[in-house]
Amino acid sequence: MNKSNIFVYIELSKFFSNLSTDVLVAKQCLKSQAGYFSIITGKYFSDTLRPEWEVLVLEMTRMGPQRDESRRVTGNAVVKTLETMTPQQCAEIVLKIVTLFTKVKLELELTE
Repeated sequence: MNKSNIFVYIELSKFFSNLSTDVLVAKQCLKSQAGYFSIITGKYFSDTLRPEWEVLVLEMTRMGPQRDESRRVTGNAVVKTLETMTPQQCAEIVLKIVTLFTKVKLELELTE
């Protein structure tokens, strides 16, 4: 079994440390950390965890980027998608990230 790259562990730990499962602030936390959905790519995860991350990224970018009347990209797809989500949905996304981070951490601890 291959394991996730240490890069993904470090980046997920930074991402994780700036999130909250509190439904009142989860959306804002995700918005301020939206870049992590672009920085972290599936190739850094083990074969076991890659699909979990890729499904999460697809879910978080499903609305596509914000565009102006000339069709130029003016905003991040994650932020645009977050605008359509309820506070509860945002808290659930945070929980998915926390769960994935825990799995990556466990995977790396078990293989040392």
